[in-house]
Amino acid sequence: MKKILLGFFALLSMTVFSQEVLFSRDVKADTVRPTKGPNLKHFNHQYLALSSPFFTNEDVDFIKPGASLVVDYGYRYKRRLNNTFALGLDFSFNWAAYKVKQEDGKTVPDTVINDKEKYKVNSMTPAMYLRINVGRRGNFVGKYLDLGAYGSWNWKKAHVTSNKNAQDEWVKVSVSRLDYVESFSYGALARIGFNRYALTARYRLSNLFTEKSGLPELPRLTAGLEFGIFK
Repeated sequence: MKKILLGFFALLSMTVFSQEVLFSRDVKADTVRPTKGPNLKHFNHQYLALSSPFFTNEDVDFIKPGASLVVDYGYRYKRRLNNTFALGLDFSFNWAAYKVKQEDGKTVPDTVINDKEKYKVNSMTPAMYLRINVGRRGNFVGKYLDLGAYGSWNWKKAHVTSNKNAQDEWVKVSVSRLDYVESFSYGALARIGFNRYALTARYRLSNLFTEKSGLPELPRLTAGLEFGIFK
């Protein structure tokens, strides 16, 4: 009986030992180093940005900067090169509203004083950028500086006026497919960010109004705040 019990426990111990070795070996074989994450090889996320145009010389001081807005919603990809540098691509939809001042001496696009007036330019914008990471970080975005360039297809171009009539009703007139607004534009961009938040700026190098329009250019500079949508 003792021999049987000793044989049983010996067999049991061998079985347990072999299972532990097998289990340990499987874990090592299945371990894969992750490559996707905020500070890993590949990272992508959505983002939302709100900015405002600012005139850079007196000739284009005909836009209300506080009331004029640009809304961006996009998708971003980042490819990490090393601890300091990364390259990336953006693709965004942009909705811009340039509200025109209604005051004496108005000349853009004409001398008519309206209750409300604006230019609407909706675009699809691909962009590319170089990211310079600042400081040490774990697997999160951290502090960074982005420098890049963009191009836009301005698929909607409209001039909108709104006025109240004698019956206190709003009469809105929208003229679209403006031939004096360029269909394509391009420029430079910059971002200073920390994790999901960033201060953003774009400077349009191309003209938005055509040369034949004879109109002073819309503000080239827009600046605002961006919010990254990721965990």
